Amino acid sequence: MSVAGIAKQVHQHDPRKHGRIIMDNNSEYQKNLQEIFPGSPDKWTKALPATAHRMRRLEKGARRWVDLPTTADYSTEVCMRPPDYSGQDTESPRRQALYNPMPELSSLRYAVEGWRSAWKMKNTWQSATIEGLKRDLTDLHIQVRISAIATCASGAVNRPREEQHPPDAVPRELQPLILRALEDPVKRVQMAAAVCQYAMGTPGSRARKILRRELDQGFGADSWVAAQCLAMEGDASRPVIQRLLSQRLVSGTHSDQEQSASLLASISSKTTLVHSLLAEDLNCANWRTRLLACKTISRLKNPDLTNKLIHLMWNDWSGEVRQMAARALGKLGAGRAVHNGLRDKLEEGTASCRVESLILVGQLQIMTAKLLPAFLRCFNDNFVAVRKQACVTAAALMMKDSLVLNQLIHLMKNDPAWEVKVAAISASGTIGCLTPTLHDLLLWVLHHEEEPQVRIAACEALKVLRVKGLELQHLLQERFIQRLSTKSIITDKVLLIEELADMYQQQTKYQGEESQTDTPPVLQLLQERYKGQ
Repeated sequence: MSVAGIAKQVHQHDPRKHGRIIMDNNSEYQKNLQEIFPGSPDKWTKALPATAHRMRRLEKGARRWVDLPTTADYSTEVCMRPPDYSGQDTESPRRQALYNPMPELSSLRYAVEGWRSAWKMKNTWQSATIEGLKRDLTDLHIQVRISAIATCASGAVNRPREEQHPPDAVPRELQPLILRALEDPVKRVQMAAAVCQYAMGTPGSRARKILRRELDQGFGADSWVAAQCLAMEGDASRPVIQRLLSQRLVSGTHSDQEQSASLLASISSKTTLVHSLLAEDLNCANWRTRLLACKTISRLKNPDLTNKLIHLMWNDWSGEVRQMAARALGKLGAGRAVHNGLRDKLEEGTASCRVESLILVGQLQIMTAKLLPAFLRCFNDNFVAVRKQACVTAAALMMKDSLVLNQLIHLMKNDPAWEVKVAAISASGTIGCLTPTLHDLLLWVLHHEEEPQVRIAACEALKVLRVKGLELQHLLQERFIQRLSTKSIITDKVLLIEELADMYQQQTKYQGEESQTDTPPVLQLLQERYKGQ
């Protein structure tokens, strides 16, 4: 069985090219050889002028390989120059050709390469030759024919193309063979040929029929690439849309979701079916389906689903769905409706609604002059949960407004709930706006506050704000010495010292008369006790 077009090495007579491996398809690889020692005189002498004739030293023997060859395919790299072996430091006009990276083929390239990866087709188009591909396209073995067609498809979407004279996506000698493969008795070969036709930019009725057949019958990699190719052609039929929607749940990868959303957005202007199916997903019992529907809707053009998204933003039990619905509304130009709804909920809503509104304000990073008065009133709310969430939202928005900072200081001083005090102190540390009032207040809290959690929050805030000074140092030392002077700690220390003294006397008793009999200092006993710890 032959392998899909494997290139052969071309022997290089020029000794200056012995450091490279050059294939007959212009692929180049750089050898990683052991350095010559002693080095040539070129390393310590000045280079000769470019026009001078250079005498090369005759090399004997072979050099050891220190690593595998690395790719050096200069014919396909952008803005790269090959090594100069001519002794001239001039640029070759042929190598200066600018290549178009073909950004318009990014979606098609993703579809083709994802399909090849799903079927474990690893052959690269750079290492293939036209003769080898012609031979493999007519091979008796099914997998060889499929692999050759997939190689042609990969080359069609990845080959560099010059701006002035873009070549054919696939060499002309191979196009009749790929077209003939559409009538192959094996359906998998037909499918590969159909994908290749779309990759070449020459889709026909036969290729379109094969892709639709696979879309109706299968649910794997072939149906996924079929849906992508048909969608890129503008097919807005129900099977195509449903397959694009289902891929978001089947795959779960971010790249597939982006590809699906992009294609759905491109065909949504041609049919209302996309909006109808997405509206059904918004009513799905699965929260993940609703979340993906909100993500996709944010990419569409003028969908009539604003009211449903507003309902999800306030009433869905999943916090992620509520947040994504709000973001989708913002991307769809419904930011005013979201803003007014948040203000109304903060002013007139129940306590739970105000908490939810504050969470959304922090997540969406929304704060305006009209929203600020309602937000400030939440710091004086009757409910602890509302006041606490107001502090958390202020930290999320990094609000350094003096009105907000004054409210946080007020809560740190006067709030009856220690949870709110902790939230206010943490928010002040996160915002990072240190004032003399805040500095003195944090020191006072650290010294006089009875609740341990509040004192811990003050320590963390002082650390985050990088507060230094003798006052803080004395305060910490005072509290630390008081902690070490408790009755239980002193009793444990005395007992430990007595135990160590007894052990020392027993040890010296059995060491002989010349050993030390006096009890050493306490510090020495403690040092010996914890020497190995």
